[in-house]
Amino acid sequence: MYTYNDGLRPAGRYPRLYFAKGGEVKKFVGKNIAGYCAVITAQYKKCGKWSNTTYQIDLAPGVRPLHFLSPMHGTWGDNLGSWGEVAETLGLPVETSKELIRAEYRNTAQRLDELEEFALAVEAEGFEAETVVISFGSPTNRAIRDGYWSSPKSGQTSDGRKVTVEPGKGKYGADWSKPIVVEPEGAKVLSSCHSPGMHGGYYTIEVAVPTTTTECG
Repeated sequence: MYTYNDGLRPAGRYPRLYFAKGGEVKKFVGKNIAGYCAVITAQYKKCGKWSNTTYQIDLAPGVRPLHFLSPMHGTWGDNLGSWGEVAETLGLPVETSKELIRAEYRNTAQRLDELEEFALAVEAEGFEAETVVISFGSPTNRAIRDGYWSSPKSGQTSDGRKVTVEPGKGKYGADWSKPIVVEPEGAKVLSSCHSPGMHGGYYTIEVAVPTTTTECG
């Protein structure tokens, strides 16, 4: 027995539910899915924009649920840096994972496609990539007034090169779930992960920075 509620969550987030059997998936839209599931009960609660339905679902043998819900300050998959990580997280073939995420989370899919292209280009040019982690958050009220959340944040590579990121533009202003690399040239954001905490919480941003491969001899 599996319980699923399709109602709106805070910050305008709606959940998604898929059922996986082997390497195949089916999206649940409130109805029976032959060979995958049967709806036992569906209890509707009317409450304006918060109206929702709670389902009790019986799953066929070998079927497992895949429940998706974006975090409060971001999009599902913000903390994943490759299609391989997505496939591992979902327990699905890479191509199936790509189809699912492209259908539900276009921004995540676009970012992962760009990272895949970046990795191939770096490899073709004979470079390797170093991952730089930039963590920040929980500013004081004074720092917030001085523009903390809209100002760039920096880290550095193992050889001392400065790595700087700035927030993307969101609906309500600076959006650290969509960071942009300022420097160095050629670097790419791998992931942006938000953790709850005081005064906006914390962000951990991973940036891939190309580094020349040197031969030892």
